[in-house]
Amino acid sequence: TSSRIKDTKVAVEGKSTALVIRPPLPPQSSTSLVDDVSLTNYMRLPVEQYVLIEMPLGSSLTKLDGNNNSSYNETPTEFELVVPEITFFNLTLQPVVLCTVQPMDDKVVISSNNCYLRGSPFIEKTRLNERFDFQVRTSLTWNDDDDMQVLSKSSSADNNEQRNDDEEEGCSSITATTSIDVDVDVPRPFSSIPKFILQRTGNAAMKLSLKFIQANFVRNLANDYTKWCSDDEYRSYRASLSLKETTNL
Repeated sequence: TSSRIKDTKVAVEGKSTALVIRPPLPPQSSTSLVDDVSLTNYMRLPVEQYVLIEMPLGSSLTKLDGNNNSSYNETPTEFELVVPEITFFNLTLQPVVLCTVQPMDDKVVISSNNCYLRGSPFIEKTRLNERFDFQVRTSLTWNDDDDMQVLSKSSSADNNEQRNDDEEEGCSSITATTSIDVDVDVPRPFSSIPKFILQRTGNAAMKLSLKFIQANFVRNLANDYTKWCSDDEYRSYRASLSLKETTNL
């Protein structure tokens, strides 16, 4: 069989930033406690705990078995990300991405070149999963300002909503930056549609899905940090998960 010509390209990029609000600690709090609940320490928690972060409607994140990273290290951990359904013309597809999550000293990198589609008999009929190459890379970075205080003007808006790149300095934040590239050998009947229309439609559908997932994930990550740094019981619960992973090794 001759190799397929994957000459229809979909490429999107996106960036989402959420401000992080750390409630004021009790006046008697020691310096060590302030350091312990820093955003940097939170972002260096074992990455398998990302499964605790709430995902947008229709998506899910599951840690795959055999990856027991019970403390901060630079070993990749594998996850399965089920993406909300994407509608392309009259075809509805649900991508499933098998990705690795690799913590580094100053960022967390999520990457994959392994994706398959489900949700329609058309996928099997056209062997669609053999017709595309896929690559995604997301970098999670953070700005940790230990002197940040709760913003008094927060009552007028959600403090963790997506902000512009020129957000004011002096606030802690988490940023996700993603690039996705897909090369497709388009099956019939879609192959009769001009390539520029296919690419424009594919870019629009994927960009919308990326924006929705990424903005929600970063916002929920920021909210989870706020809970983690201010709730002793929740912090203990998170620590017990790491302990459980260790005993299961």
